[in-house]
Amino acid sequence: MTHHSTVGGTEKVRARRRGSRKLLAVAIAAIAVAALGACSTGGAAPAKTVAHGCGHGATNLTFWGWPAGYNLVVNEFNKTHPDICVKLENAGASTAEYVKLSDALKAGSGTPDVATIEYFELPSFEITHSLVDLSKYGVSSAKNNEAPVAWSQVTQGAAQYAMPVDLGPLALFYNAKEFSDNGLTVPTTWSAFATDAAALHAKDPKLGMTNFDPESTQDVLALMQEYNAFPFTYTGGTKIGINFTGTAEMAFANYWQGLISKQLVTTAGDFSPEQWANLDSGANAARLSPAWGPVGMQLSIKNTIGDWATAQMPQAKSGGKLSGNWGGSSLAVVAGTKHAKQAAEFVKWFGGSADAWKILSGPVAGAFPAYVPLLNDSTFQARTLKITGTTTPNTVFAQAAQHMVDPQWPPIMTAAATQWTSTFAGVTKGTETLPQAFTTYQAQLVAYAKSQGFTVTTN
Repeated sequence: MTHHSTVGGTEKVRARRRGSRKLLAVAIAAIAVAALGACSTGGAAPAKTVAHGCGHGATNLTFWGWPAGYNLVVNEFNKTHPDICVKLENAGASTAEYVKLSDALKAGSGTPDVATIEYFELPSFEITHSLVDLSKYGVSSAKNNEAPVAWSQVTQGAAQYAMPVDLGPLALFYNAKEFSDNGLTVPTTWSAFATDAAALHAKDPKLGMTNFDPESTQDVLALMQEYNAFPFTYTGGTKIGINFTGTAEMAFANYWQGLISKQLVTTAGDFSPEQWANLDSGANAARLSPAWGPVGMQLSIKNTIGDWATAQMPQAKSGGKLSGNWGGSSLAVVAGTKHAKQAAEFVKWFGGSADAWKILSGPVAGAFPAYVPLLNDSTFQARTLKITGTTTPNTVFAQAAQHMVDPQWPPIMTAAATQWTSTFAGVTKGTETLPQAFTTYQAQLVAYAKSQGFTVTTN
């Protein structure tokens, strides 16, 4: 889900995204490459309304973005760049925006100059030639200030199709008081994690180590990244690798099914009242959390505020340091814009300047940076939250950001996410196992990709 934080509504936005996938199945073809190589036509509609505070004669840009705090960043840009005037519009969050953008591209009118696009969705627009290559406008010079995992997700070869903004590296967010009260040590491997989970459950059958929502596409895929079992390979073009039934992938599925079957973890819907109640009552002792998670979580619990600490994710192999990415977004310049140069200047500043990140990482936006100067900043790493007491979660999340597995998202993720919800619902209900769902999903996704004209490899 991605992807990125919104103040006070971080968790709620992601919950809405899950629901929207069920409602938007009929619109899959709008994004999921129904015609390979299709080009967008027409140009961005000129902004008819000048944004507040902009001077006459400025180049007007329309920017589609939904995360909270973006309006503050846009206002700062407009104040400091009098020759460019950016108008922010909310065209819907995540999938809702992508459907609207795809429809506008097909119609050849109504497209913005700049759009917020989560990393997992970028290839779906790249393959239809719907995004401007920013390397032509010097944006590639920002590379050294961006986390490698973020940069790799916005580029293909020498081409750059978006400017990275935020990330969602995973870490183990755990209730330190509950761990101490139950004599648990922080697990460094998944084997130790399972042992701790069994010990906790043995003391009280009502307790589970963490929550694992089988129906939540992006966080399961983030965990698969961290387990070194990411099922997709894609480097552009019409060839996709899909492998949910390989050795590593099935080891991942069997591991989590073992915990589910023994009731050592819960399977509540992510961001649901049940999940928050479990975390706040001690029914869950830990959360496998992205970097944006603690900010939203502290707004949804009250009894355990101050009890939470952060540690590196457990590893499949002892001594490892891998982390996965859950969420994160970029800004892309939409093909057909009449103002590509000015739009490129805006997105480079937005994702790659200290002035923008003072706002993006602040209390309103709460985004976790792909911007390396801030990731490495000692003041940023030393920040505390009410939920974490005197501990400093950013220290761990910043380290995790340096060890993230680079996911290769295929250009069929809208369809993949929609299908995921229905296929994996049986795991939550207990009518199928996670390995069974992986096997079913593999067949479904391979068939879909082939129907869209892709060549598919499965190993």
